[in-house]
Formats: sequence, C-alpha cells, structure tokens
Amino acid sequence: MKLYHVILTLALFLPASFLLAQEETKPAEEKASDAVEVVTEIAAAKKTAELDAAILFEKGRDALFQGEYKEAITQFEKAVAADKNGQANTYRLNLARAYRYDGQVKKSEELLKHILKESPDHVEAAQLLAEMFHAQQSWQAIIDVLEPLLKYRHDYPTYHMLAEAAYNLDDFAKARKYYQEAVRLNSESAMDHYQLGNLHLAENRFARAATSYEAAMKLGLESPVLHYKLASSYFNLRNYFGNITVVTVAAGVPDTISDNWYLIERVPGDKDVFRVAPPKSAIYQIAKSMEGDDLPKVDIRMLQANTFLSARRYQRASELYTELAELVVDQPKEDRALYHFYYAESSLGLAKYDDYLSHLRKAIELDDQTYSSALVEAYDTVAEKYNQAGDLEKYNKFLKLAVHESPQTSALHMKLGNALEEAKNYAEAVQQWRMVLDLEPDHPQRTELLNLIKKHVHTLTQKNANKST
Repeated sequence: MKLYHVILTLALFLPASFLLAQEETKPAEEKASDAVEVVTEIAAAKKTAELDAAILFEKGRDALFQGEYKEAITQFEKAVAADKNGQANTYRLNLARAYRYDGQVKKSEELLKHILKESPDHVEAAQLLAEMFHAQQSWQAIIDVLEPLLKYRHDYPTYHMLAEAAYNLDDFAKARKYYQEAVRLNSESAMDHYQLGNLHLAENRFARAATSYEAAMKLGLESPVLHYKLASSYFNLRNYFGNITVVTVAAGVPDTISDNWYLIERVPGDKDVFRVAPPKSAIYQIAKSMEGDDLPKVDIRMLQANTFLSARRYQRASELYTELAELVVDQPKEDRALYHFYYAESSLGLAKYDDYLSHLRKAIELDDQTYSSALVEAYDTVAEKYNQAGDLEKYNKFLKLAVHESPQTSALHMKLGNALEEAKNYAEAVQQWRMVLDLEPDHPQRTELLNLIKKHVHTLTQKNANKST
C-alpha cells in the first residue's frame, strides 16, 4: 500500500479531537502556509476546469462545422457542465445550433429560451430563435422575441425579421416602419425595397411605391410581377406614357420594346420613325410585365387598355377592350361590370354614344348597386354632346331619359324645361318649370321661373283663344 493511502486511512480513523489538537499546536506561520496552499490548489483546479471547458468547446465547434452534429452536441454538453468561468451561455448557444442542425428543434428552442431568460439582451440567441420561428411561420412569436431586443441593439437582421413577421401578420403600419429601418441599415437589399414598395402601394402611397420598386430594380431584382406593380404605381400617378419623344427604329413594331423604348405608334409619313415612351412610364412597364407568364393575362391587358383610355387614346383603348372580350367571360361579375364600364368610356371618347350607353347598361345589369347611378349622368352627358352638335331633337330626347331615371332632380327638370323652350314646346317647358318649383319652392331662380311660366301661359292662352275664334 502506498504511503499516502496509509496516511489517509489513519486520518479517517483518528478521533476529531486528536486532529483538532494537532491543528492547534501548529505555529501561525505554518497555518498561513497551509491556507496559501489550499487557495493555490483551488485556483489551479479552476484553471484546469476552464481549460477543459474551452478545449471541449473547441472540439464541439470543430465537429459542428464538420457536420458531425451528435459529436458536437456531446462536446458542447460537456463544456457547459465543466464551465467555471461564466461562459455557459456561449457554450449553450452553440449547443442550441447543434441541436437545430441535428433536427432536435424542440431542445434547441428550450435552450435558447433559457439563455434569454438569464440574459434578455443576448442578441444572437434571440435572432437564432427567431430564425427557427420563421421556418415554422410563427410570425407573432418572432415579434415577441425580437421587439424586446430593440432596447439593446439596432441591427439589420433584427429589423428585417421583424418587418417580415409584421407583414405576414397584416400589420402594415409596423411592417412599413421596420422595412424602412432595414433599408436604412442595409440599402443593398433588393427584396426589402420590393416589400416596402408593396406596403406603399397597398396604402396608396404611389410615389413612394414607385421609388421603392425602382430601387429594387437597380439592385437587380427582375420579375413580371415587379414590372406590373411599378406600372400600377405610375398609372395611379397619371404617368401613363412619360416624356414622349421621337426616335428612329429600323423595322420597329408598335406596342413593342426596342432599345429601352416602348414604341407607341409610327409617325405618319415615315415607317421607321416612332413616338416612344421611356422606362419611367406605365405603358413601358406594362409591356415588360407581358414578357413573362406569371400574371393573369386579363389583369395586365386590362391595365394596358385603361392606360390608353386614361391618356385619351380612345381608339387604341377601344381596340384593346374588344380584344379583352373573350378573356373577361369567365371573370367574376363585378370584374365584368368594371370592364363594360371602361369600355363604355372609350366609346364615349369616340362619340359612339349608342355603344357607350349599351356597355353602361351591361355594367348596370352585372352590378346595379355600383353603376345604376351612372346612367343618369350618362344620359345627361350624351344630351350635352348632341346639344353641342346642334341636334336639339336628340338633346331633348336624352334629357327626358335622364329625368325619367331621376325624377326628383330639380336641375334636370330645369335643363329640360329650357331645352323645350328652345324647341318652342312651351306647354311642356312650363310643366317642367313648375316641377322645379314643386321640388324646390325656394329655388334661387324662383322669380325668373314664375315670370317665364306667366309669360308662356299667357302666350298659350292667347293662342288657344285665337284658335277658338
């Protein structure tokens, strides 16, 4: 038996009183020396433990990045257990990563939550946990984890993940705020600019939407959907054709893109000279969006036709609406109603009044609640067009139709009365003026109307008297 084993055995069986007596008999210098030895031994043991934990941690990292996740887990768990220097959260964070890569998601989540409970400002743990929630599409959980971090750090990954989560929760105001901060911290993220554009477009902030979409394109993002959304932004800004110029394009074809120009139409007299629209225009972006198959044809073709209509290019708009007829057949009723309403407007621009009213009536048939009130205005509009053309008969005809649709509108009775007077139909004119006063006893032109009624009644009375004699 070794000597120290013998000594240890004797010490175990010696009475405590004997040991205490021996201790008391030691000189003070010897006691101090013993204390120093104990502290030194503790420090040495602690340093050894620290070295052991650090070595285990490095072994774990090597295994992690070699794809040996189970081995990494083993080494990290040992490092956490051996830690004596407050590095446990660093070791736990890497252990959480190893759990995640190994498919042990629940363990990883629990460990990250433990880290955050001990250290609420642990940004890496919170971001890793948020990434895991993102994979699960747990959007509210991401908000709950990351928003408290904003007290400690403002960085791009945090704002980006918060923005995505808020966007998917339909909290557009918060999403916009976070995306704005994200692009401020990282202006090179094309997708963040794109999503910010979507938020601005949804809130009818068309100028800001266009700016965001343009930034996304400059950073290399390219898709038919992006072109369509930029076109929609330009359209709502009334930027239909941009700054139109004239260029020469050999063998060019209208309604196509050539050398960064949209060819609108040929200049009369020269088949290779075109009026063109630049990229910063709705019509150019519409043409770009048509190059892919990502969008429903009816949507993009409808925007194309509406662009020509809004730019008062009625002939081309009418042609496009005609081409759309087959595409809209299977659309919902409200969409077909809108189609006929816009088609009607193009017919009005071409002075095709019968077609105008025909398409408007179809819109009313499909969506009476939305468009029925437009019929009165349509009759009144057509009446004015005939009045301007000097066709008094049709002027009166359409005014009567307007009155029939809206019999309690005094202004229409007034207009019809004046038209009938112009047509020398005094009896009916008087009747219309009386209806005006019945509807509005305090009409601002009451005195004038009473005088007209009196004048024409007197004339009619005299005329009837002359006939009887």
